[in-house]
Amino acid sequence: MIKCFRKKGKRIAVFLSLAFVLSMGGCGKSAENDQRPRIESVFDLFNDVVEPDTSVTANTEQSTGGGDEIVDPPAIDTNKYASTESEEFNKLCDDYFKEAVTSNSSSYRDYIYDPKNFPGVEAPKEVTMGDHSTTAATLEEDKKDLEKWITRLEAIDVNTLTEQQRFDYDYMMDGLVSSRVACENINIGSPFSPMRGLQANIPPMFTDYIFRSKEDVQLYLDLMALIPDYVEGELKAQEEYNENGYAVEDCILEKMIQQCDDFLNVTGEHFMITDFNERIQGLNELTDAEREEFKKKNKELVEGALIPTYENMKKRFTSWKGKNKVKGGLCNYEDHGKEIYAYVVREYTGSSKTPSELITYLETKLAECKSEVQTIYLSNPSAYKEYESKKDTLFDYLSMDAGELESYLIKNVMSDYPDIGNLQFRALYFSKSMETIRENSLAYYMIPAIDDKDDNLIRVNGKNKSDMWVILAHEGCPGHMYQTNYYRKTNPRNFRLLGLELGYVEGWAVYASYDSLKYCDFNGSSFARELATLVAAEEKMGYTYYGLVDLGVNYQGWTVEDVGTFLTTMGLNASAAQEMYTIVVGDPGLYLSYSVGYYEMADMRAYAEQELGDKFSAVEYHKAVLDAGPCKYDQLKKKVDKYILEHK
Repeated sequence: MIKCFRKKGKRIAVFLSLAFVLSMGGCGKSAENDQRPRIESVFDLFNDVVEPDTSVTANTEQSTGGGDEIVDPPAIDTNKYASTESEEFNKLCDDYFKEAVTSNSSSYRDYIYDPKNFPGVEAPKEVTMGDHSTTAATLEEDKKDLEKWITRLEAIDVNTLTEQQRFDYDYMMDGLVSSRVACENINIGSPFSPMRGLQANIPPMFTDYIFRSKEDVQLYLDLMALIPDYVEGELKAQEEYNENGYAVEDCILEKMIQQCDDFLNVTGEHFMITDFNERIQGLNELTDAEREEFKKKNKELVEGALIPTYENMKKRFTSWKGKNKVKGGLCNYEDHGKEIYAYVVREYTGSSKTPSELITYLETKLAECKSEVQTIYLSNPSAYKEYESKKDTLFDYLSMDAGELESYLIKNVMSDYPDIGNLQFRALYFSKSMETIRENSLAYYMIPAIDDKDDNLIRVNGKNKSDMWVILAHEGCPGHMYQTNYYRKTNPRNFRLLGLELGYVEGWAVYASYDSLKYCDFNGSSFARELATLVAAEEKMGYTYYGLVDLGVNYQGWTVEDVGTFLTTMGLNASAAQEMYTIVVGDPGLYLSYSVGYYEMADMRAYAEQELGDKFSAVEYHKAVLDAGPCKYDQLKKKVDKYILEHK
């Protein structure tokens, strides 16, 4: 999962999509986006996933999961574009970027490495985490700020824009309108949730903080000192919503209380102290005296600010039990719950399909995945038997740590992708404490500052080593790290680097990780092709089951019992019902960015291959998709259509 969740500050000025508002509420560049959700082995977690179907025709050809969902022929762009860029639009983009990155100290540092590269974009004069209130009054200010940008954008004559400017114009308008919807419905959202809530993401906000200078260390400590007030503001806002009937459900509160306990119940010296001490040791510009003073101050803040904050959160979460008046998914809220969920789905997936259409879509894709498995089961039982007997150790033969395996992937699986030169990166494992606190996170990629291309960080949960190939291909190359660095090399307008289209970025990373499996020989197995198909199919089914449960709970109103019935009907183990229900109620739409995002991305490739036939080039196709940058899939199709028409 890609991680880049930015400070709230001027929330709207950072494209706070509805999905982010409902799942995060706002916080720092921490363990958000790229906490990649854990998908347990479908064949282990559930029973009888594969029911042999003797009607299946034998076909062992590996597929990345695409189909023929996109049936419309390539559309010819009939718009008229200017030959020279509109300075008015460029100025608006620059102003937008400036307001976004200067809204608080952490966002500025997250995006900007060297201020000299961004003349006129000055850091906040005071250390701040931005406006951390989501009260009615603050939201009114945000709405006014939104309308300011929308009005300014609408005043631009689109006929004065070049082709790329028009693409960026449409992207910006889409984000602003989505943010307006978010602003009007924020009362249903919460900054506290199991996957993306503050209690889950404060620790990695600091453990992933890069120390480049003495000033960085001081800013780190200054930001930590602000955490109690920041969190208190969000707690009070949530309590205001609690009184209005929008309290968090008890099963979610239990999960969040456990996360607080995981942070508080640490044996020996707290990991937030030992982690800081270890990392500051490598900052050579510090004197021994300065280093010791910083260590002392950090310990004081961990013990006097962070730990009391977690004690406070636990106390408040406990006091909220029983206050939830509406149980279950978003659709159960009378004030347009289904409509709100539809926006959540669009923001998370980038798909133009409605929730009803997505249910049918995912059911179809699930059937295709099962067919892939059944085909191998019937046509090549020896391959299937090898997979079943070795699935937990398929990649053990590589005997590499995370950094070594990522380097191997960069050298051996990138032939179908445009070259971007050497990539500098670090692949680090979670601390033992973080393995527990973030037990549902397999790994994540930290997006570096815009002008710091070499500061690529992949964090890996060392507890999960059986599918490390797929994990690192997802987070690194050809997944998140590659896509991020490729797009930045296209020199996009800076404001395009502020938003995060989860459907595109997660869809790309899942697609690319499965595509990489064709380069794995599984220790010289004669069934390498079949093993690759089974590995991908198992992961796809896991994401798809979660996606269908998400839609069932949040759109169709399923209860825990309904989830259990669904699992049983699918031939699965119903004991997973409560856990799945809690996840999708706590973070609506999260898994859809993986399942729907992936299938949309895979279908887009199948569409291009179908249209171009022998003229299709994987490298050129990937270039077209990557050049577009993160966007909604209807926008991406315009870019792919252009690529198809130019290469037919």
